[in-house]
Amino acid sequence: MSLSVVIRNGQARRIDIKNGADKGAAGTSNAISASSDGEHIVVVYADGRARRYLAENGSDKGSVGGMNVASCNISGGIIILGYRDGKSRRYDARSGADKGSV
Repeated sequence: MSLSVVIRNGQARRIDIKNGADKGAAGTSNAISASSDGEHIVVVYADGRARRYLAENGSDKGSVGGMNVASCNISGGIIILGYRDGKSRRYDARSGADKGSV
């Protein structure tokens, strides 16, 4: 099953891209940005932190990056986080390991 993610009322919701069905939440409230590559989801919260989730069931896989995260993107198992100071860094979606600057 291929899943995407949208933010509704401050919460990241997993969406089946084939039929648009809501498959439940990923994470907690106050989400400001979210992205999915179909396998993993990354969510940025209003307090500037980011967390990783499995797209299939929404289970929490831990934090990623530092504080003051403003935006996120994920593709092919690589997360890119944009920080409020204008810098961006790459992270591994499975482990959260830092892969260097962009």
